[in-house]
Amino acid sequence: MAGKFPDILRAGLEELGMESSGDVLNSCSLYHAELKRWSKAYNLTGLKDDREMAIHLFLDSLLYLKAFPPGRKDLRVLDVGSGGGFPGVVLKIARPELNVFLLEPSWKKAGFLRHICRKLHLTGINVIQCTLEEHARSSGVKPYDVIVTRALFRTYDLIRKTEGIITRGSVLILGKGPAYREEVEEAEKRLGSRYKDLNIETIALRLPQADMERYFVRVTL
Repeated sequence: MAGKFPDILRAGLEELGMESSGDVLNSCSLYHAELKRWSKAYNLTGLKDDREMAIHLFLDSLLYLKAFPPGRKDLRVLDVGSGGGFPGVVLKIARPELNVFLLEPSWKKAGFLRHICRKLHLTGINVIQCTLEEHARSSGVKPYDVIVTRALFRTYDLIRKTEGIITRGSVLILGKGPAYREEVEEAEKRLGSRYKDLNIETIALRLPQADMERYFVRVTL
C-alpha cells in the first residue's frame, strides 16, 4: 500500500500511542528529505520507497522507546553505529529532553549526522566519530544510562565492549531478528558467573504499519 511519508508516520505514531505533533512530523519529514538527498552520494540507506523508509527507519527507531527504563527523562543515551541516525536522531526528535550521543566511525556518515543535527536545530546531541572500542577506552567518559544499537553487535559482544562506559543501572537495548534466542543463550553461557549480575530479557513488539514483529534484547546491569 502506497502512502505519503507524513501520513504513514502519523498513523504509526497513533499506533504507538505517541503524540503526532507538528514539530515531530515536520522534523521527521525534513530529516527524510535530507536522508534521500544525501543517500544519492553517501549510500546512507538501501531503502528508496517512502513507505518503507517511514516504517523501517523512523517508526522502527521509535519502538526503542518502549524498552527504555521508566522514570528519569534526562537520560544519557549512546547510539552505537548510528549510521544515518537511526535510532538516535529519531529518539531525540521524539524525546527532546534526552541527552543523545551518536557514535559513528565513518567520516561520511558522521558528516551527515552533524549536518542533520544542525538542519533540525537539535541541541543536547553530539556526534562522536570513532569506534566503540576506541570510545570505551577514552578517559573521562561519563557512564551512559542507555545504550542502543540496531543489530550491529551480538548481545555478549556489546556487553563486553561497553564495560568501560556503563555502570550499575545502565541499560543496553539491542534490536534483533528472530534468532535472538540463540544470542541470549550464548551470552548466558559465555558470561558464566557474571550472568547472575545482569537482567537479560527479550521484548517482542509489533512494528507499526507493518505485518511483522520486532525483537529487542534488553540488558539491565
